[in-house]
Amino acid sequence: MKGPIQNSIHTEIGEHINQYYKQNLIDLEPLSGLNFRHFRYRLTNGSFYKVKEKIRNNIDFQRSLLENMPLDVYYSTATWLNPHIIGSKLDNDILKNVMLGCDLVFDIDVNQSIKTIEEARLQAIKICDFLKSLDISIRYHAFSGSKGFHVVCNDPWVLEIVEENPRKREVSAAEKRKEIVEEAKKNGLLFDEKVTIDTRRIIRVPWTINSKTGFVCTIISKNILESDLETIFKLVPSVGSNAPRISYIREMTDPSVYKISGSKGRLGVRPKPNPKLCYSTFFTSNIPKTTLKIPVLEFGNWVRIEKIESTLNEVQEKYGLGDIYLFADSIRYWAISLKALSQRRIEKILASTESLNLNQCKKYGCTYTRIGKSIDVEGNVVQEEPKYLKCYESKLLGQASRTHFEFFSSLGVRVSEKDVQFCGGGKEKLEIVHAIIE
Repeated sequence: MKGPIQNSIHTEIGEHINQYYKQNLIDLEPLSGLNFRHFRYRLTNGSFYKVKEKIRNNIDFQRSLLENMPLDVYYSTATWLNPHIIGSKLDNDILKNVMLGCDLVFDIDVNQSIKTIEEARLQAIKICDFLKSLDISIRYHAFSGSKGFHVVCNDPWVLEIVEENPRKREVSAAEKRKEIVEEAKKNGLLFDEKVTIDTRRIIRVPWTINSKTGFVCTIISKNILESDLETIFKLVPSVGSNAPRISYIREMTDPSVYKISGSKGRLGVRPKPNPKLCYSTFFTSNIPKTTLKIPVLEFGNWVRIEKIESTLNEVQEKYGLGDIYLFADSIRYWAISLKALSQRRIEKILASTESLNLNQCKKYGCTYTRIGKSIDVEGNVVQEEPKYLKCYESKLLGQASRTHFEFFSSLGVRVSEKDVQFCGGGKEKLEIVHAIIE
């Protein structure tokens, strides 16, 4: 049975993800009680789809993935008699709500309390030790593919379930989990308490792709969890255009050092050693609901500002780019136009201006521009977010990206919309990526 019709949002990402599922059978053994699990997909239009059939093995699963082409894939932390027709708690049809058991799950993610991935990793280790002290066996621990970790245990009370009324059984299960949560909080542990308590929760299926980053949700051993983030990230597969690994040379080290490092024998100049792995937040140049993109030009700080301005003036006039907004950090400049263009035209502009991100655009099909702070694995700020410098005004010919217009407006940048025809979705559709800088 075919899944819902997909629209064109995230088409490129979806193609990479679909290719991954064509080539890889997902190992579902870590789930346990597979044919009693409910599966849910996040589709390319942003909606969630409840899988209408039982998944009994990874062949069934692969077939379902290829039919529905989801961006993200989740499974129920609870097992159900009829997972494919699961209803709401208020549904009067009792056959839709017969819970058999429920995993004990801890979701440790970067949030207001946990500031960095490294803090999340340390919390995950503490939770493992806490569970060991209670003689609760852990089924698996996984890197979520984005900013956190999952610790998943079998239902510690599954043999104690004696309540015949399914509704009361579910209430009882939640109460037992609340007790664990309270005890964990007394031990100073930080995690998403609602995920642990709620029997209706879904979490990401291990070995599936996190569409926000392109990284695979990866099961890791306790030893790997206890090692360091650099070791973990090197083990995590990534797919698709939305998971760039930004090189140290371009993102974390003064480019001028590398510019002269080839003269080492003559000048005695040595490049700086590679710093530690970092991560940051980027936005892409893709315009949602279209195949178009905005041009983002990237220059090193060794380029004189007069040269940059002359270059911008030339392409601004030649391609009708309209206003160009200049941002900078300590090592680079970004010049951003909101004009909607094809990838081929953008590559032509990047090549003519010797923009540093030309190869990135060719490789990933878009460009990635840092908007967040660069954070190392200890949580230290290596680089502040880029600062807005000025706007070079000009008349825009053609369409502009509504997505990026609304995004920059929300940041306080004065963006002109006079006589502009927009395309694409609103700022909520902007592709935001959390990428590793290595």
